[in-house]
Amino acid sequence: MLARFFAGSIHRQIALLAVAPVVVFAILGIISENLTIKEPESVSQARAVAMRIEFVTDMIRSAETADQEAAVLDAAKRTGLQVEEVSTADLQGPELEAEEGDFRSEIQKNLAPGIEARLRARGGDRQPVLVVGIDQRRALAFLPPPAVPDSRITDREISDLLATMAMFVPVVLLSLYGSRMIASPLQRFSEAARDLDPDRGPERPFDEIGPPEVRTLAKSLNDMRSRVRGMIEARTRMLRAISHDLRTPLTRLRLRAERSTEPPLRAALLADIDALALMVDETLVYLRKDASKENQLRADLPSLINTVCNDFADMGYSVSYQGPDRFAYPCRPHALKRAIANLIDNGTKFARHVNVELHVKPDRAVSISVTDDGPGIPAPFQTEVLEPFYKLDSARNDRGGFGLGLSIVKDIVESHLGTLKLENAAPRGLIAEINLPSSDSISG
Repeated sequence: MLARFFAGSIHRQIALLAVAPVVVFAILGIISENLTIKEPESVSQARAVAMRIEFVTDMIRSAETADQEAAVLDAAKRTGLQVEEVSTADLQGPELEAEEGDFRSEIQKNLAPGIEARLRARGGDRQPVLVVGIDQRRALAFLPPPAVPDSRITDREISDLLATMAMFVPVVLLSLYGSRMIASPLQRFSEAARDLDPDRGPERPFDEIGPPEVRTLAKSLNDMRSRVRGMIEARTRMLRAISHDLRTPLTRLRLRAERSTEPPLRAALLADIDALALMVDETLVYLRKDASKENQLRADLPSLINTVCNDFADMGYSVSYQGPDRFAYPCRPHALKRAIANLIDNGTKFARHVNVELHVKPDRAVSISVTDDGPGIPAPFQTEVLEPFYKLDSARNDRGGFGLGLSIVKDIVESHLGTLKLENAAPRGLIAEINLPSSDSISG
């Protein structure tokens, strides 16, 4: 029965869990309303003792002989109500002050209005007794039994507890329901989506189990994954065809241009062919996006950055590095190396000097800044230049390429869960800053 309930529609489950607590609350409310709310035991006992005192007093008043009075007093003592006859003098004088809530004082409050009664201290131990007048000459001194202690939990408190439970039980049920039927499948989906690789892994990674809505969502995600995989396979085939179909005629053009007998024309043709080949290579690399397939490793970032800087320095560019000597960080080293190289290459095209700085924050997050002394990029265009195939002509004229260098950097940084930010340096130049999250948060 429970399994059928959890396998049913979420709408039906929510409706049932919303209506059931209301019904339970109504039932508990009816039960609590019909409970006899009793007074504390001490108050009830005081009223009972007061009734017995009134009965004994009436019996003494109606007794015709001394023997009848003695029989009445003896019967009262056998019931635990100690009583003796005293003179009316005990009714005179100031009354004994009793503490608030005293049992004898409570008995006195419950006596009938026509009965004259006073609290007095009698005997050698001056024990408080309740003196009740009979007539002008006689009175009775009552020593009531000790009060019964009140229960720790009264019926009123039980009723309040039931009402409180009726309010909290729905909240607990709905919380458990939300955790079991909604949060758990969504958590499984998020984990599967995070680890999803269209090229590898199971064909249908999302479990198609649970309520109909969850099964429908899982099936849709699995179908979407299959469609994405088909699109990737089609794109891969297209890229292979483009690579072959474009490189072959470019190679033939290069061979024919090199056989040209006119040096100026040959140089111009070879320059155009080189530019076209570079554009084709950049486009294919960008569309292929091989960075996501590289395995994550703990790489030494300073060594990685120094290697890139030294490569450019060996080619005659002024490139320097500032930062720690050692720091291990989980990343895709070849992809991150390429991103830093693209930023340095972009800087060497427009500036005389490029400086790369590595900052490790206290939470082990990483910031890599590539700063040059070139003309910079106007602020309105600093977002557009990160888009693929966007070429800026006004400030930093593109000297070759296809406008994909910064787009590739952005994709690599985002694959590391980081951000890429561009801003102009003072007094001139451009700062390209890569911010990567804490190594502890992505090491898993």
